[in-house]
Amino acid sequence: MDPDADVPILLEASETNLPHQSFHESSTNVSVADSAAATMGSESFREFSDRGQISSNSSSDDEISDEDSFVESACNSNKPLSTQECFNESDMSSDDDWVEEPCADEPMHNIPCLFCVEILPSAHSLLEHCKNVHHFSLPALQKRHGMDQYSFIRLINFIRSCNVTSREVMEMDTPIWEQDKFMMPVIEDDALLMYDFDGDDGLKSTVSQAVSTTASSADSDNVKVRTEGQMFSNFRVANAEGGHVTLSQAHFDDLHATLQKMQLVVDESNATLKQYQKDMDSMRKAMKHMVMGDKQSKEEEELAAIQRFEEEEDEEDGYFSGYAHFSIHHDMLADKPRTDSYRDAIIKNSHMIKDKVVLDLGCGTGILSMFAVQAGASKVIGVDQSQIIFNAMAIIRENKMENKIKLIRGRIEEVTLSEPVVDVLVSEWMGYFLLFEGMLDSVIHARNKYLAPGGLMLPNACTISMMAVGDSERYSEMVRFWDDVYGLKMTSMRPEVLREASIETVPVEKILSDPSLVLQLDLKTCTSQETEFFRAFQLKMTREDKLTALVGSFDVTFHLDHTVMLSTSPYSPPTHWKQTVFYLPEPITVHAGQVLECSIKVQRHSKEVRWLDVAIMINGDKFKYSLS
Repeated sequence: MDPDADVPILLEASETNLPHQSFHESSTNVSVADSAAATMGSESFREFSDRGQISSNSSSDDEISDEDSFVESACNSNKPLSTQECFNESDMSSDDDWVEEPCADEPMHNIPCLFCVEILPSAHSLLEHCKNVHHFSLPALQKRHGMDQYSFIRLINFIRSCNVTSREVMEMDTPIWEQDKFMMPVIEDDALLMYDFDGDDGLKSTVSQAVSTTASSADSDNVKVRTEGQMFSNFRVANAEGGHVTLSQAHFDDLHATLQKMQLVVDESNATLKQYQKDMDSMRKAMKHMVMGDKQSKEEEELAAIQRFEEEEDEEDGYFSGYAHFSIHHDMLADKPRTDSYRDAIIKNSHMIKDKVVLDLGCGTGILSMFAVQAGASKVIGVDQSQIIFNAMAIIRENKMENKIKLIRGRIEEVTLSEPVVDVLVSEWMGYFLLFEGMLDSVIHARNKYLAPGGLMLPNACTISMMAVGDSERYSEMVRFWDDVYGLKMTSMRPEVLREASIETVPVEKILSDPSLVLQLDLKTCTSQETEFFRAFQLKMTREDKLTALVGSFDVTFHLDHTVMLSTSPYSPPTHWKQTVFYLPEPITVHAGQVLECSIKVQRHSKEVRWLDVAIMINGDKFKYSLS
């Protein structure tokens, strides 16, 4: 039996190039299937189900209201939604509207049997009828397939859709009803979908007797059987009114936490699988090389190119997954100069943001989006590829801003926003040495595609400066350390150590020169090509000392009616970006007033565009570094 062949199309699959399905949420009601898809958020989720699209967006095709669900997928932002695809949020606007479903001992009239034309007065009597007449055992299915409340809902809709017999269901080795399209009720206001397992004492008694009988007959085999109360202890009541399943706030929070744990397991499994695949590919290559030597066919070259592309995709996913860790967001939020600068730029220029549509690119925890709402923005769209966006969803709900902020998971280059243009583009895109991580490319893309003419960029200007450093003590810790490691020489490590630019806070008293500007970008007009540059510059020494390194820092400026500047200079309050230090192979003696003729060339890494290759020349001597 093929359920897809027998069941009418309940849900239309979304058309998208993204591997991420939508996660819609109203103020108090959330689609079960979309919750699962959002938290899994990857190709891995599709391994669990043949997914159809479920949406809770209640806005019309040409109007967006404050009651819009605030989390949407890039795959359906501009797609008109049919009545089958939409939640009616007018019926579920607040927790006050939540109505507890009747307990199992309360009559639920006119419930059609799952397998015949009989009409039963309650869920309990229906299940008893199915057990006695059709030999349908719900506890047996639960035990065999590990079913939960949502599996039960899918099972009921599956049976009603596919017209299967009780025998066919009981003999199934796998729960083929575990597809999200079966979350859509087949019978409108089907009371059986609201059945509360925990509230039915009659079913508990029946199941307990069956369990006791089974346990007694299996004592010789030491079989332990769980009681029905244990099996269903975590079940909750879902609201299935209006043809859609909705959840209470507490129920949603529990589901969200469970799915996050599932995602961790899936991520670990995927990482292990990828590593196994890479190991096997390496073994195959080694064997081919041993047998065929250096000969390589055209087909093999094409396969190698495909593999390199897949590795680049893996690295891209790794970049975004790094921002799913909470520690990095703690560091950014705890960075007062960073966060205060953005807040001041937004709040102190609220008259420029009031009633505007704002795009928060790389929204993370959503703090800049919430600042924009506090400044009076009419709507904020937050975009982030990282899974932290699901935590941002909870944060925004916690601060009661879900009617103003809509979140989209995906790359800005691939998503389609619900708004054709935005008035304000805000992004905290800067990496170490300003350009590391290459997120400015995404900001430029968003600016060119979505920012209205004359719209605001926050920030809208940035610079990089270089200074000379003389810190012999730190130099010994970082470079000369390898000359004597517990009495052993490890000087072979020095070239690699020197090649890696170091991220650290440089004491002001160690600075030997005034800063020299090497890059200046107008974010309203710059291009991605300008992030690769060459600049000659001079450094004038302020005192005699040993030059041990050059240090780079950056500033970003919000040129608005109330101008705000965020600086990572050693002379400014420290930030989580610190400074970027380029150590020299050997210290250089310098004198007060001496001018060093220098140059710097910054390019993207040949294989990983988010990394940087930096070449620095000092009085004709060239040194190479990398930020990776």
